[in-house]
Amino acid sequence: MVKTKGNAKKFGMHPRNILRQPPDYTKLAIKYKDFRKECELELNGKVSVNFRNEKTLRELTKMLLKEYFDLNVDFAPGSLVPTLALRLNYILWLEDLMEPLKLQEIRGIDIGCGSSCIYSLLGAKKNGWHMLALESKPQNIEYARENVKKNQLDELIEVYAQPDKTSIFKSYFEKEQKELQYHFCLCNPPFFDSNLANPFGGNTRNPERRPAPNNARTGSQEELTCVGGEVRFVQRIIDESLENKLRVRIFTTMLGVKANVPRILDYLKERQVANVATTEFHQGHTTRWAVAWSFHSEPLSQETSCN
Repeated sequence: MVKTKGNAKKFGMHPRNILRQPPDYTKLAIKYKDFRKECELELNGKVSVNFRNEKTLRELTKMLLKEYFDLNVDFAPGSLVPTLALRLNYILWLEDLMEPLKLQEIRGIDIGCGSSCIYSLLGAKKNGWHMLALESKPQNIEYARENVKKNQLDELIEVYAQPDKTSIFKSYFEKEQKELQYHFCLCNPPFFDSNLANPFGGNTRNPERRPAPNNARTGSQEELTCVGGEVRFVQRIIDESLENKLRVRIFTTMLGVKANVPRILDYLKERQVANVATTEFHQGHTTRWAVAWSFHSEPLSQETSCN
């Protein structure tokens, strides 16, 4: 892993992230007509992209997935449009966590795959990982399964319909008879607390230190909110990990608020989970954080950064 000191690479992505170098949107607009329709032509002949327009973001993400990974992906109406650079940073970090294990075959769990099923698609297409994609929303399940099918990744990805929204792994592990061992799990948890009167009204960043993100917010309320927000959701993952210590080798999750990282680390410490690692994902003006923990003896790196 690459550590970064100071602010020299404050907004740097993972060194292997293909989007570390900004795409040439002008060339890509010429190549992809649906994306071209959403671009604006500037006086100098180049195109610009309006990242605050949801439809534009959808066509942009679809185009980038096709251009760089030959993936054909559709999103359910009103569903979350994933930011590809961020998802790649997460996948690349998982690659780094898996590398010391020297595994011939890797199995991962995607908690809440959404309609795009993007993490599972990237993991399967890019690395040949076997992915279990968990999802509870019927419309998202339909789109996720179709995305898997049309990319001919059925042999590598299973989309499982969660019957119980309060369950993380439990319902699948109780049903599944083979007792397969998984090497990691990943999660982009619901960001906001549905208990709040205005779940989307809070400001989670210091504007003097972190400029506002360029991208428009996308996603249904069910995808973006849950009782207790991301802290409670991740605590549920930790609770279920304690019951399934040997089923998953490395548990991981993303966090959207920096202040929540110590809260999750404290929760792990209170439960005597000592093998823990953290990292940061930087992409443009957006930063996300991630925590990994394991009950196996091999120590995880204590602090890493994807700069």
